[in-house]
Amino acid sequence: MAKHFTSIRQTVLLGLWLLCTLPASAQFLSWDDFVEQLFVEAESEGEEALVAAENLYDDYVHWHVHPININRADSTELQQLGFLTDWQIEGIHYYIYRYGALRSVGELMLIPELDYHTRQLLSYFVTFGPPEEKKEDPRDTWRRMLTRGRSELSSRLDIPLYSRAGYAPRTQSQLDAAPSRYYTGNALYHNLRYNYRYGTRLSWGISAEKDAGEPILTTTSPLPDYLSGYIQLGDMGILKNLVVGNYRLRFGQGLILNSDFALGKTMLLQGLGRQSASIKPHRGTGEGDYYTGAAATVAWRSWQFTAFASHRRLDATLNGAAISTLKTDGYHRTPTELARRGNTRGNLFGAHLGYSNHGLHVGLTALYQSFNRLFALPTQSYKRYAPQGHTFFNASADYAWHHHRLSIIGETAVDGKGSVATLNMLRVRAVDGLHFTLLQRYYAHDFWALEGKSFSTSSDIRNEQGVYLGAEWQPHRRFVLTAYADGYHFPYLRYRVSAPSYGTDGVVTARYMPSDAHSLLLRYRFRLKQRDVAEGYRLPNGGLLNEWTHRLRLQWSGTLTPLLSCQALMESCLVQAETLSTGAMASAQATYSPTLGQHALRLSCGLTAFRADYAARLYGYERGLLYAYNYQMYYGTGLRSYLLLQYSHTEAPRFTATAKLGATYYLDRTTIGSGAAMIDACHREDVQVQLRYTF
Repeated sequence: MAKHFTSIRQTVLLGLWLLCTLPASAQFLSWDDFVEQLFVEAESEGEEALVAAENLYDDYVHWHVHPININRADSTELQQLGFLTDWQIEGIHYYIYRYGALRSVGELMLIPELDYHTRQLLSYFVTFGPPEEKKEDPRDTWRRMLTRGRSELSSRLDIPLYSRAGYAPRTQSQLDAAPSRYYTGNALYHNLRYNYRYGTRLSWGISAEKDAGEPILTTTSPLPDYLSGYIQLGDMGILKNLVVGNYRLRFGQGLILNSDFALGKTMLLQGLGRQSASIKPHRGTGEGDYYTGAAATVAWRSWQFTAFASHRRLDATLNGAAISTLKTDGYHRTPTELARRGNTRGNLFGAHLGYSNHGLHVGLTALYQSFNRLFALPTQSYKRYAPQGHTFFNASADYAWHHHRLSIIGETAVDGKGSVATLNMLRVRAVDGLHFTLLQRYYAHDFWALEGKSFSTSSDIRNEQGVYLGAEWQPHRRFVLTAYADGYHFPYLRYRVSAPSYGTDGVVTARYMPSDAHSLLLRYRFRLKQRDVAEGYRLPNGGLLNEWTHRLRLQWSGTLTPLLSCQALMESCLVQAETLSTGAMASAQATYSPTLGQHALRLSCGLTAFRADYAARLYGYERGLLYAYNYQMYYGTGLRSYLLLQYSHTEAPRFTATAKLGATYYLDRTTIGSGAAMIDACHREDVQVQLRYTF
């Protein structure tokens, strides 16, 4: 009898092991679906979140292209993914220590600290290679590091098949009379990126970019407008990380220092972009959120110390000799924009000391910032408490405690005047599949943190108080329900808001997978915000206008065959303010991906029909080129279509060529845009080409 039960137990365990080691492709969404989901989460936060999410997208593309070997990854490598807690990382390491190397994503099911959503995220960024020995012969370490790494070279070219008004012929007198209406370069966009990587110990890279309209190969601008480079060393004894060149920083919850991505309200529930202490090389072509200089982290046992220094030239709009606003879009196309290029110098120095052990973390951060120009005294009432002077100081304490079902996370900061900002969050896993998040923030109306970027409704860490409550419920692995409500108050004036105001946001999202091949998403969002009424409109009782926005999205994604996947969505928007504004769109996309031996093809196409007032404008994601953040904004009445063709040689060295043709046709206008960007037609077409080689 005992042998009989032993045989049954062995059979059951063998069956479970076989189920766990099945390929993950049958269980989880594809990479394209994940990228679209990332976009959808950011889109629900609004246009500012879409722009800010580009850094997060760029990082996730990098980790997807260069996945981490989970069987030999240390805590620092796993922390950089941004969605794993210290408790979950300890669970992964304990499982590998006790049971040996992980063989597939399915085996992650046996780690109790990892829920379904976390396992799905890991599937995009990790591999399951052998746990190779990290230490190497000191006599050939540098030789191996310099010659046996992996290189990636990519280039992208955008060719518009239309002409904008800014490229029209002009005389010097016309240029002098209207310097902001004419572009000084050609209409092509081009970038070039090279990255070399040897594990986690050595990497370097260079990036060059020329935006459409920027000059190149001229006597005044012989090089691309944007050049960036970095060298990174890591995992060398107590030196955990060193970056020289362009880099990004993030500490705590980002209240005083974060050149990375700030959490949005929906993404907070998904665990994407979780804040932690980090130094990252700036690999992309974004021209705003980075520092130039050096940053290093040394670690000893449970302690980490990071120091950083930066000096870079900045673009600024000047009021006389003083700074009116810092310009971060990186455009230098017109004489007006070129005159602002690098007209201000900024310095940044600081340090972070952190202690982490068994789920407890405490950190201290301090920074000093100076500019060679003063920030101009504001004349507008709502800017009364905006930053002033040319030197700024900030300090903060960040803290976190992670338990199996409970996490407490927060940061409290102070500026040089003594004004305070604090953010505190409680995460609770009540039962398996049910998570709650409670977040409180208080940002004083006169708090100054020029490098801060954190959870907020506005773009600044200033003049905001609020409470956020979110929940994620997964009663079954095929059904997920997420919801949040956020109430906030602005105690002082804001742009277009001449009195203290308040607002409310709320989202309910249901995602259902009737099978491994199909997914349905239904999302409803509402937002209430207050602002001044438009000129010529009067409220019966005076005061501020309550503006209501309602958005509803229904989306289906499906894999019809192993080679063919499709998607369809409908979305509507209603904005109730002085007048009623509406918007609606419907779109369909399809992707066909055959493989012939070492050759892989990918053909994608899509069509979108839209009709929307500008106040009720809509956003949509398109399949696109790697490292290109592909979202479209729709307003007016028209059609948008695209066709994408990609060829890949799947064996190393790997070569990938991608071409995309996009076209937008408007039914309600004869011209598109205004000023220098105006197109004298009701349609626009463009071609994008990308070549990528890894060796």
